[in-house]
Amino acid sequence: MKKSPLVLLILGLVLLAAGGFMMLNGGPPKADPAIVAQCRDRMRDQGADMLAKCQEQAFATAMTATDANVAARAISTANNAEVGGTMLGMFLLGLGVVLTIAGAMIARQLGRATRR
Repeated sequence: MKKSPLVLLILGLVLLAAGGFMMLNGGPPKADPAIVAQCRDRMRDQGADMLAKCQEQAFATAMTATDANVAARAISTANNAEVGGTMLGMFLLGLGVVLTIAGAMIARQLGRATRR
């Protein structure tokens, strides 16, 4: 029973780190280099901000699309991947916080019980 709070604390901290890593390194999926090159050619005179957005799959697909249905499916897939990754990162962060707090509270209660 005395190892349980330590396991919860370690697991909580690992999940916090994993969730934080996913949230910091997440973001929109990157586009294929060929699509990025086509997008940059098309957006050449639109400014640096638009050229930077060509790295995002949804934007690059929208700017270089020749078929609306194919473009809509590609954009939808890219958006779903981004939302799924963000949700998983938030879930891991939340679970990590809960496990860390629970481990700390149990350890604190066990510490009080052994002092009595």
